[in-house]
Amino acid sequence: MSFQFIARPPLRLRRGSDLIQLLGRMLSSIRDIVCQAIVPFERQPPAIDDLPEPDVQVTESHLKECQWIFDQADARRIYLEQKAQSAFALMLFLVPLLASLFAFLIKASSHTTSRTVAIGFLAVSGVLGLLGFISVVRAVSVKNTETLFLGAVVDLKDGQFRQYDYAFHARGLLYCASINTAMNDHIAMFVKSGQVLTAGAVIALVIAAIPAGIAFSSLAQSATDVKIVTQVNASIGELVGLREEVANLRKEITALANGKAAHGAPKPVNGRGPASETNRRRPAKKGTPVGFDKR
Repeated sequence: MSFQFIARPPLRLRRGSDLIQLLGRMLSSIRDIVCQAIVPFERQPPAIDDLPEPDVQVTESHLKECQWIFDQADARRIYLEQKAQSAFALMLFLVPLLASLFAFLIKASSHTTSRTVAIGFLAVSGVLGLLGFISVVRAVSVKNTETLFLGAVVDLKDGQFRQYDYAFHARGLLYCASINTAMNDHIAMFVKSGQVLTAGAVIALVIAAIPAGIAFSSLAQSATDVKIVTQVNASIGELVGLREEVANLRKEITALANGKAAHGAPKPVNGRGPASETNRRRPAKKGTPVGFDKR
């Protein structure tokens, strides 16, 4: 007889009834996951019965084992909270992208099939993302845990210290571990619901990116054509008028240059230029005979 002491990975399902049963369980779990986000729950698990008095003597080894069980429940709660925070990080990337694509498609002027399909998948992605966000928030907000407090050391009736008992301490640890484990299972359902819904939102967004890309390409091409045609039609008249004005200015400048070259500058007479002629016409200063220059 051969013994199998090492566990193997899960086996693949066989085609037929097993696969049909799996699909049925998946559809049922999807319904439960969606309901998990919106269905109200009580704050604490139902009360459990007290552990009976032990028939054997509880030793320090038993107490260490009970303490380890309690610590494992607390560590699992921290792990679940970290997974919920990682889902928040994914939503920080998903929400702005989803909102920008949805706003751009809503403002688009063209009404094509690709645009309609893209808006539909974006709406599905938004709904799934919202449900996932609610699930993650509920997972993080659950903080009800049990731990040992004054009653484990002090008798609350008379305020006197209890005589230390291994069995009493171990029973208290096991009670807290049981309640905390039930709360961890409750938190795990919210975390699982948030992760599945967020994954569904990402899948719907990826599917919506295909028709959205087709819609963007057609919108970009039409916008470019309209812009080029409008600029050319609006500025062609101004360009023609500006060209005529430049031609007229060029003709006037050429005419002025030719006139100055033909007449030239006035030549000086007897070595005197225009300046000497001006000096000759100036009135004589007082005390100087007319017709004589003071030199």
